[in-house]
Amino acid sequence: MTESDTDARAHPRKPANPFLATRNEAGRAARSAQDRNRMWWELKPMTYAPWEEDDRLPQDAAAFEAMERYLLAKSPFLRERFDAAAQKGRRVLDLGCGSGVLSCLLAKHRAEVTAVDITEQGTRLARQNAALRGLPIRVVRTDAEAMGLADQSFDFVLSWGVLHHSESTERALAEVRRVLRPGGRGMMMVYHRNSLVYYLKGLYWLLLRGRIIRGESLDSVTDRYADGYYHRHFGRRELAACLRGVGLEPVRLTATQQQEPILPGLRGKLDEALKARLGWYLVAEFVRPKG
Repeated sequence: MTESDTDARAHPRKPANPFLATRNEAGRAARSAQDRNRMWWELKPMTYAPWEEDDRLPQDAAAFEAMERYLLAKSPFLRERFDAAAQKGRRVLDLGCGSGVLSCLLAKHRAEVTAVDITEQGTRLARQNAALRGLPIRVVRTDAEAMGLADQSFDFVLSWGVLHHSESTERALAEVRRVLRPGGRGMMMVYHRNSLVYYLKGLYWLLLRGRIIRGESLDSVTDRYADGYYHRHFGRRELAACLRGVGLEPVRLTATQQQEPILPGLRGKLDEALKARLGWYLVAEFVRPKG
């Protein structure tokens, strides 16, 4: 019996935890570590629909456009601090494109976009998204850790909420450096270890749900509330060291979170200040140095 089955029997009126259930299914269906990662996202592609729903796939242009509006409405950093128009005319890689929402946003601003994803489901959705909206996007199915794309072929690399899900973030970052031209820039978002989500949700599962008795840790209980087969959390120093370790120079590290208050009832400047320090998302802007 799997752990998700046990949880479902212990709480028969509640649906099985979609994160644990998908992890168990991916573990049964795939043999290698990175293939389990791929299978998780084949089963639950990023469409911004509720994780527990069975029918999560968009069917028409209106649905894809709604996904873009939803992402920007929920993501203050993307909405207010990411200038997609600045990429006009540049060769941009959307690494881990999912359903192609950010690829299409960049293409609307006339960037020359290549969208890559490890899954068949993601690349199919990205192609469908681009075709329905009449946007010229090159879509490639490949692994972030071994992309097979030409050296120094991009001016900008965007990876939003992806590289913490790879088996080895370091191998993926080495590939980012390889395909980025000298002087080229990038932006990535990963999960933030020094965040309220990591500690509050982790302590809830460890202490209130008793997982600490079974020998679990703050890292291991992320399986219960975070998407993906892997969901690595980074501190600022750790992420900066990972970037420098492969020859990329961090320019700015910013903590952020979704639009909703970081704590119930919190609003305004205090909410913004807490998110800037303890938000669940950690955004790194970086450059590949010349020479």
